[in-house]
Amino acid sequence: MKSKYYEYVLGLFLMFCFELEIFAQNSCQPSLFLLTPSTQNRSIEWQKFPEFSLPFSIVYGGPRFGDSQKQPLKHGFSHLATSDGNDSDLPRNKRAAVWYGTGYPSANQPWETIKSPWGNNIELYKNKWRNDMSGFANNFSSSAETGIADIDFFVPDIELQIKSNDSILILKNHPTTPLEYRSLDNQSFINQYKKDIQVLYGQAFIETKKYVSPTTKIGGYSDAPILNTYINIAGNSWQKWTSDVSLLNYINYDFSKNALGGTSFDNQDFYSPAAYYYYDFPSPLAPDYLAYLLFQIEVNRAWTSKPIIPFVWLRFSYTPQFVKKFIRPFMAEATAIFPFFSGAKGLWLWEDPGTFSNNENYATYEHFINGLYRLSQYKDMFIGNYELIIQTTARDYVDTRKPIWRAVAKGNELLVAAHNPYAKDENEVVTIEVVYKNYRQNVTLKGYEVFLCKFDMTLLANEALVTNFEVSPNPASDQIQFKVFSTKEQQIAVEIFDVNGKKVLQEKVSLLQGENLKSLNISSLSTGVHFLRVFGRSKKIVVD
Repeated sequence: MKSKYYEYVLGLFLMFCFELEIFAQNSCQPSLFLLTPSTQNRSIEWQKFPEFSLPFSIVYGGPRFGDSQKQPLKHGFSHLATSDGNDSDLPRNKRAAVWYGTGYPSANQPWETIKSPWGNNIELYKNKWRNDMSGFANNFSSSAETGIADIDFFVPDIELQIKSNDSILILKNHPTTPLEYRSLDNQSFINQYKKDIQVLYGQAFIETKKYVSPTTKIGGYSDAPILNTYINIAGNSWQKWTSDVSLLNYINYDFSKNALGGTSFDNQDFYSPAAYYYYDFPSPLAPDYLAYLLFQIEVNRAWTSKPIIPFVWLRFSYTPQFVKKFIRPFMAEATAIFPFFSGAKGLWLWEDPGTFSNNENYATYEHFINGLYRLSQYKDMFIGNYELIIQTTARDYVDTRKPIWRAVAKGNELLVAAHNPYAKDENEVVTIEVVYKNYRQNVTLKGYEVFLCKFDMTLLANEALVTNFEVSPNPASDQIQFKVFSTKEQQIAVEIFDVNGKKVLQEKVSLLQGENLKSLNISSLSTGVHFLRVFGRSKKIVVD
């Protein structure tokens, strides 16, 4: 009895060691840090996180709550866009700013009151722009005397365009509209409006560049090639979204070339779609939040090679029943991780300055920081030569409502992010198949978990996959059978170990492309517990 018990325990231990070897090379939990969200109001507990960095431009625009140590810069963020009264010495490569009210001189101008490009005093606007930029320069000791705003990332917030053609036509009989335009046919009038609004946007960007340093990177708030849309993503095919110029934001449209371009486009260095969320669970529209965010990145990357740095907000926007309510923890974590798998070059974490004095619990911020921290454990995957793996477009996820996964491949390693925003509840379990070239990997998700794991593609599934890994008969004395799926015709090694870990049998097995049922002669083995190993997968067998 003692001998059999010893053999049984040792067998379990050896099988555990085999599985542990595989787990150690597939890194899913690289850190012992576990987040315990703050229960205090008006507090973000930066110090409880290890210090870390990421190879992206991530701007912090949230509340600081007395932060004199510039804590965001020690915890994943590269730039500060909000001051805590002690940032005059902030290095220029860490500075970022949103220029609110770019188009609002508070002088009853048609552009600011009715979004009309006609009848505006441009010199009044230029004076406002010069004075505003002087104010930005005075925020930092290195630029206060020069009058030049020495800021790394600078975002004019304009948002003064009429988006629908029907609404544009309302201006046709407005007294500020030039008489010669009122006689135009409707389509010509619409085109004239769009051209003249684009000129105003272009002037704002051109004037801005006069008062910032030559290295400042400028991007208009939400002025991306494709304007953000939440409920119409599936209204066009992916091919149409990425090729039909009629879907372009006309601010970034070259009317003479019928293509992406124009003065406004040419004077921006990066683009910042405003990817805020509108619906909380259990609204049927809430699960689309992640596909919506990734769509903003992917569709704009399809149009331009300039960096895409979306604005994200940890609150819901506009929808009356949810507005300014914090998003859910899993949403915050996914928002911090997934954009970089779709090709974003950064994130701008925005917060409405009007909420800074609210007496609220800001644990949602800590979930976002935790997402950044988890991603930082794999930051080398985003440095140098790497490939983004996007098997299903974000647009198509809105249609299929299936679990979302993205991956980054570098060398023999594959970093996978997966999340099921369409889960029925916290307990629903789904398994998805991650596919990259000849590699396949099953990932199991429970509820709304945000999965992040790095796999070694030389293990388990690079050329062959063990499928339905049941050995029969078991126990056996002469032969056993098992199934193997192969992506090509090849030979693989099959090994058997005894309970002491000694290899007692190794054979080359020839595989055809597809599923193979293979037999193995075990008549030479001694009786007792053994372990069959095929491509890193182990199975206990009993020889009788």
